[in-house]
Amino acid sequence: MTTPLDPRDPDEARLAELFHDAVSEVEPSDALDSIRSRTKVTPMSARRSNPWRYALLGAVATAAVIGAIAFAGDNLGLTSSDDDNPGPAQQSHHGKPTQGSDSSQSPDSPSPTEPAASDFTVAAYYLGDTPQGVRLYREFDAVTGTDKLDAAVHALSAPPSDPDYSTPWPEGTFTGASYNGDFISIDLADSSLHDRPSGMSEEVAKEAVQQVVYTLQAAVQARAGVQFTMGGNPIDQVLGVPTSEPIANDKQIDVLSLVSITSPEEGDSTSGTLSISGVANSFEANVPWQILQDGKVVQDGFVTAEGAYGNDLYPWHDEVDVSPLPAGTYVFKASTDDPSGGEGGGPFVDTRTFTLQ
Repeated sequence: MTTPLDPRDPDEARLAELFHDAVSEVEPSDALDSIRSRTKVTPMSARRSNPWRYALLGAVATAAVIGAIAFAGDNLGLTSSDDDNPGPAQQSHHGKPTQGSDSSQSPDSPSPTEPAASDFTVAAYYLGDTPQGVRLYREFDAVTGTDKLDAAVHALSAPPSDPDYSTPWPEGTFTGASYNGDFISIDLADSSLHDRPSGMSEEVAKEAVQQVVYTLQAAVQARAGVQFTMGGNPIDQVLGVPTSEPIANDKQIDVLSLVSITSPEEGDSTSGTLSISGVANSFEANVPWQILQDGKVVQDGFVTAEGAYGNDLYPWHDEVDVSPLPAGTYVFKASTDDPSGGEGGGPFVDTRTFTLQ
C-alpha cells in the first residue's frame, strides 16, 4: 500500500499539492521542483529543503491525471488527506482538539493531549499593487501550526517574505479555523474589524476578504466557502464586506495578479543555473523576464506559459544559465506581455531578490 505524503514535510506537501492540482485545479500547478521552504520573519519556525527536479514534477503530474481517470466514477471531484482536512469532531473553531462529551470520563481522568505543533508548507496570499489596483500575490511558506489549516491562519497575519506585499490582518486577528467538509469557518478574536477602517478603500477590503478565502481554500485543497465567525457565530460583516453567509472565491483573473513568481524565492542563493517558475495569464502565453542589478538589465528573455486567456492563471518554468554573471545581488523580474505598449495601464509585474554565489 502506498504511504500517504506527509503535509508537514515541505517537499512532500508541495508534491501533494501538485497531485491535487492535476485533479481538482484548486491551486494553479506550479514548477514545484524549485520551490523551497524558508523561515518567515515571525516567532514561527520553518526549515529549508532541497529543490525537486522537473522530471519528478512531470511524473507526479502524470500520476495525478491517471488517478483522476481511475476515479472518474467518484462524484466527490476533490480529494484531500486527513491531515489537511480534520473533521469537526477533531477540531473546534480555535483549531485545537475538541474535548468529547463522554460522561463516563471521571474528573480525575487525564485531559486529552493537544496536538503538537509542526511545520506545514502553506500557499499564503498577500496584497500587492498592480496596474489594475490591489491584487493578490502568492508565496509558499513553511509555518508552524497544529495542522495545515491552523498554519494557514497564522500565515494570514504574518509579514510576507517579499517586501512588495502586505497583509491588512494584524497579529491576533483570528483565533483559529475549522473545516467540516462543507465550508471553512474562521473565528475573529473581536469586532475591531467589523467596519472598514478609515483610509482603506472598498476595493482593498474586498481583496483582503478574498485573501483569507484563497489562503484557507489552499490549505484544505477544496473550493469551499469561508464563513467568518466571532465566538463561533456568523458575523454579519468584516471590513465592511457582508459575511453573514459563507464567502466563495472570486475568479482568479479578477482577484489575482496576472503574473506571480514561485521561484526564485525572496532571498534565495544560487550559482550556475537559476530555476524560474510561476503562474501567469498573459497575451499569447508570453511571459517576459529580466535579471537586473542596481536597476540595470543584465540578462533577459521570455518563457511560454502552459495556457493563456480564460479565467485562470497558467504555470510557466525554465532554467536560466547565469554562469556568465559575477557574484552579487540581483533582482529577477517577470511580467505579462503588453502589446498595447502601456496604453492599457502597463504590464503586471512581480519581482524577487536573489544572490549569485
